[in-house]
Amino acid sequence: METKTFSVVSSVSMALTLTVAVLSIIGIAITGLYPGIIVLLIVALIPIASKMYAKKIARKPNDFRRNYYTAFTIINLLLILVVLWMTFVIVHDRVLHDCC
Repeated sequence: METKTFSVVSSVSMALTLTVAVLSIIGIAITGLYPGIIVLLIVALIPIASKMYAKKIARKPNDFRRNYYTAFTIINLLLILVVLWMTFVIVHDRVLHDCC
């Protein structure tokens, strides 16, 4: 059984990254292709993969699952920060045109 912290963090991470990825795809039509958008789309796969793998390891030993949930909770928390930072940078560079 997955921990509540892992479940909440990975769900928030997945919702945030998928929302940003969809808005980035919409932004391509307005401002053109930006390389950071490709990175955001790839990053959006990490929380999806961690949720799918969490279901796959249901029959593994408790120690293995505990290590997995701890590691991917931290990765998903960092992913939330990275996505927010990348969104900030892309908005300022492409939309507000106030970079450098």
